[in-house]
Amino acid sequence: MIHATMRKALFAAFLAVAPACAQAQNFLSGLKAFEQRDYPTALANWWPLAVDGDARSQASLGFMYYSGAGVPRDDAQSLDWFRKAAAAGQPTAQFFLGLHYLFGRGVTKDAAFAHAWCDIAMSNGYEDALYCREEAASQMKLGDRARSAALSAEFYRKQSVRP
Repeated sequence: MIHATMRKALFAAFLAVAPACAQAQNFLSGLKAFEQRDYPTALANWWPLAVDGDARSQASLGFMYYSGAGVPRDDAQSLDWFRKAAAAGQPTAQFFLGLHYLFGRGVTKDAAFAHAWCDIAMSNGYEDALYCREEAASQMKLGDRARSAALSAEFYRKQSVRP
């Protein structure tokens, strides 16, 4: 009886973990393909994961559309994927959202939004966002610092900072 219960528990645990393992493997397969410039394979691996809510895959698609790697450069698509991933706490996406606002790519140029997103990315461990945050700070006008702080506070109220 104990062995049967134990087997059922282990099987249930396996079923719970197996999709995550498969998802991780598909993401890594996409990353390997991307690094080898096999963009169609990267896209094929990441697209279904991104649609299912995988933030790393969403950020990866955002980068493909941001840079035009294997797909036509498309700021609207890039922003859409980066926003989804950033809302889930993905720091790379948060950084690239900051860049979109810093340079006005697909959005109105906004130093406060750029500063807020790059600051959030840094809080989540993305150290390369320092340049973006500092550049945005140098472009801020009166009132932008308070607006940036309010935007960051709103994000933190809705989401937790990634450890």
